[in-house]
Amino acid sequence: MKIAEIKKYLYEIRFYILFSSLVFISGVLTGYFFVHDFPEETREIMEELKEFFASGEKMTDFQIFLFILENNITKLFAVLLLGIFAGIIPLFTSFANGMILGIFGCLVSENLLWSFFFVGILPHGIIEIPVLILSTAVGMKIGKVALWRLFGGEIRIKKELVKAIKFYIIVLMPLLILAAAIEAFITTILLDMVS
Repeated sequence: MKIAEIKKYLYEIRFYILFSSLVFISGVLTGYFFVHDFPEETREIMEELKEFFASGEKMTDFQIFLFILENNITKLFAVLLLGIFAGIIPLFTSFANGMILGIFGCLVSENLLWSFFFVGILPHGIIEIPVLILSTAVGMKIGKVALWRLFGGEIRIKKELVKAIKFYIIVLMPLLILAAAIEAFITTILLDMVS
């Protein structure tokens, strides 16, 4: 996939990118207000996240890098492919991730932990969030093609899947590698500096 093809593909999915962004933002807003309306559920979500991150406490930085990378690559690839089911799963994933960020945002603002947000989430988040939005958009496009085929449209599913996988491997995977490297090797140092 050449640069011209990437630009063309991005143009093809531009409306899906916009919709995916809106879904993510609505998730962020929902998560932000969720904290006050459902404190018990918020506590449970935070406990689950703590357990998830606690699994990396005894790892080396390189092991953390591999752990984050494997987690993100497999999950976002699944998001992309599962778009074949009318694009519902990618949208749900985008909303859920936005909601978690919104919960973090609310807790950060209430406890004035802005330094944690800016050094612990922002450096890799500015890469991961666009990748999530793009993966969702691609999954939605696949979902539209699958629905089109279901209702008698021309068969384009294989062609769409090939384009999507190429885009994922050539564009999104390198970005995920970069984000994982920042989170594993740089974020830990920054967090030590502000703690």
